[in-house]
Amino acid sequence: MEKEDFIKKKLADIFRLWIGRASLWGCFLFLSLCWLDYLVTPENFFLFLGYRTVASLLMLAGYFISRRFPQAHLSLIAFVLVIGAATAIELMILKFGGHESPYYVGMILLGISVVGFVPARFRFHLTITLMMYVIYLLPILFTETFTGHRDFLIANTFIILIFSTMLLMRYMSGEALVAELGLQYDLEQYRERLETVVEERTAELRQAVMDLKKEITERQRSEAERQRLQVQLLQSQKMESIGRLAGGVAHDFNNILTAILSYAELSLMKLSEKDPLRSHLISIQVASEKAATLTHQLLAFSRRQILEMKELDLNAIIRGLGDMLKRIIGEDMLLELKPGAAKSTVRADKGQIEQVLMNLAVNARDAMPSGGRLLIETADTGPDDRCVPGYGEMKPGAYVMLSVADTGTGMTAEVRERIFEPFFTTKELGRGTGLGLATVYGIVKQHGGYIVVSSEQDQGTTFRIYFPLSEGADADREKEHDTPDILPQGMETLLVVEDDELVRGLIDDVLAPLGYRVLITASGDEALKTSDSFPHHVDLLLTDVVMPGMNGRQLAEVMRTRRPGIKVLFMSGYTQDALSTQGILEPGVALIHKPLRPGTLARQIRQVLDSVG
Repeated sequence: MEKEDFIKKKLADIFRLWIGRASLWGCFLFLSLCWLDYLVTPENFFLFLGYRTVASLLMLAGYFISRRFPQAHLSLIAFVLVIGAATAIELMILKFGGHESPYYVGMILLGISVVGFVPARFRFHLTITLMMYVIYLLPILFTETFTGHRDFLIANTFIILIFSTMLLMRYMSGEALVAELGLQYDLEQYRERLETVVEERTAELRQAVMDLKKEITERQRSEAERQRLQVQLLQSQKMESIGRLAGGVAHDFNNILTAILSYAELSLMKLSEKDPLRSHLISIQVASEKAATLTHQLLAFSRRQILEMKELDLNAIIRGLGDMLKRIIGEDMLLELKPGAAKSTVRADKGQIEQVLMNLAVNARDAMPSGGRLLIETADTGPDDRCVPGYGEMKPGAYVMLSVADTGTGMTAEVRERIFEPFFTTKELGRGTGLGLATVYGIVKQHGGYIVVSSEQDQGTTFRIYFPLSEGADADREKEHDTPDILPQGMETLLVVEDDELVRGLIDDVLAPLGYRVLITASGDEALKTSDSFPHHVDLLLTDVVMPGMNGRQLAEVMRTRRPGIKVLFMSGYTQDALSTQGILEPGVALIHKPLRPGTLARQIRQVLDSVG
């Protein structure tokens, strides 16, 4: 048998087998989704049950017929089965929603069942795909007037993308299948030839067997690598979900903290220095500020903090993160902080620097399962530090060195070469994503720095990070319990939009006594109605970013068209991803972050009102 005949016969056998399997799967799928009809459209349940029953019986019949039908006409059975199933789905689509029906997913499932499962020639799959799409599209185009173009466009886009992806994958897998069958044929022929000359070609036979073993081993290694990468992907997706959850929690928690912190601050402003209640309010304020700090550190851990490049004191960041690092590494490990650099002011994002320290602390904890010592220190750099291993000569300028050293298990030279690669990890399955040190490397590079690792097996590990010193002003230092006696006042009219009742009440309590006329609303639609009914000038729109219905950005755009010249100040407790999606973090946009403080709020409003343009 020639090679082409061998491949054709094998493909035909595989096609017959999978036509039967796809028929059985389609029969089960059609009947098993009856419950969906009952939940979504109970009035059409029995009608749809009839459609599903007919289609299922057709597929069941196709299963038995395909086992006995001539090989040359198997494609005809497949076309008939697909037309019948697609027609049943289309009838349900037309009956329930037409071009807005969610049942277009049925076409996708049908396509996956046939195009995704059945190995066949690419022309067969292309024909099947076009038939399903034509059966779906033409009745809708000729029988309906479109009212939801967006839904129709989304549905068709998904169908086209999924069908195109399946066709591409089937084309690639079809080529691979042909190549594999060709390889099987070649191996068979080679084996037969070897058997005829086994006594004369013993050495060649041994080599062939060794090559075959090597190929099998490589395939097994490739399969193990594929499974490992799949687990890593699932783990990274889980961490992404945790980060999104952290963002939502931070938003709601910041609204609560806004009320607690601000009302405590307002009360402190009204009490005398000797009032016995003052110490109680200060305790509430201190506890709330710790909660706000914890929220910020949680966002730093999930890599979703808002990026704000400021002049920062690296020594102060290390001292401030000490308690959090102790909780991360556990009580059985000794943490030593030595912020010894004389000059430690860098221009950086505080959350990102905290992220670096926490990632390195977690890495050190995992390297010391039986306890140990973690040393974090800063030091000035000298001329001997100008040449960094792996980088060469550093860029001109002054640098500060941040060192994180542990007494753990250390690492081999091979591991050191790959530790900054994404998804590379030496931890057991399920304990690491391989993204921690890759994230550290990316943050350091984004800040214009350098990172070097030195480690030996059973000798511990030291990471040295070099950050450029800032030549700007002194580092920002947060003022604790800032309760100014006098807040900036004004006579302007402010339109406030906030969906949280506590925060709305707080804003009114802060701004109204300062002389502002405050129009309080709970949603974008309510704000527009209030603006339309208010006959006087509105100077500023103070709006939350993410709200039910109309979001803050959309509201601001509408207000600017209705009231040209109005100034806008956004406020939000959401993370960077959510704000970027809303288009808020663009340059020049005024934004105040929650939790709000009376002094910060009053000053920011005054600053926006006094700004030009």
